[in-house]
Amino acid sequence: MDYLLYGPDLTLRDKTLADLKKEILSTPDAIRLDFDSLDGHKLTPEKLKIALLSLPGMAPRRLVHIYRADKLPKESLELLLAFLKGEHEQAVVVVEAEEWDSSTKLRGELTKLLKSVGTASAAAGTVFQMMDAVAAGNEAGSLRRLNGLLGGDEAPERLLGGMVWAWSNKIKGRVSADVYKKGLLVLQEADFALKRSRYPEREYALEVAVVKLTLFVRPSKA
Repeated sequence: MDYLLYGPDLTLRDKTLADLKKEILSTPDAIRLDFDSLDGHKLTPEKLKIALLSLPGMAPRRLVHIYRADKLPKESLELLLAFLKGEHEQAVVVVEAEEWDSSTKLRGELTKLLKSVGTASAAAGTVFQMMDAVAAGNEAGSLRRLNGLLGGDEAPERLLGGMVWAWSNKIKGRVSADVYKKGLLVLQEADFALKRSRYPEREYALEVAVVKLTLFVRPSKA
C-alpha cells in the first residue's frame, strides 16, 4: 500500500509518516539505510529512479517519501506512475503535498493508486477546480472534489450556481457547441431536481450532473 498525504493539516501528515516509519522501519539502522525523503521540486527522474529501485538493506521494505510532490516535473511524475502500476514489493511510496490537484491526468491516475490521508477542505478545493476536472473528462477526480465540497457544508444550490458559471464562462470555448448546449440542459435538469427534491438525497442531483458532463467532454475512443 502506497500513500498520498495532502492538505493543510501538517500535524496529520507528520503523524501518518511517523507511524509508517515505525511500522516499516523498526530500527535506527533501518531508518538510516532504508528511508529516503526527497524534495519533489525539480526532482530528476534519475534520482527518483535510484530511490525507487534500490533494494532494502536492513528492513523488509524501503520507505520512499516524496514531499512537495505537487512540484514534481512531468517526467518524474510519469516515472512514478509507471513504478506504482508495477510490482514493487521492495518499497512503500509516500507522496506528500499541501495542495494536490487530482484533476490533471497524471495526478488523477496517481491518486487512484494511492491511499489518501488528508483533510476534506484540501481535497475539495473550489467548485471551479472541480469544473476543470470535469472539462478534462476526469469523472473520479470531479466526484472527489464534489464530495469534498459537500462535506464542507457547501449548499448544493450555491455549488450548482458555480457549476453553471464555470460551464458558461470557463468551459464554453473548450467544447463543441453541441456539447455546450447539452451541458446547459444537464445543469437545468440538476436545478429542477434540487428544487423538486427529485432524489432521496438532494446532493445526488449534482453527482448525476457531474457524471453526465464528464461523459460529454470525454474524447470518444472510436
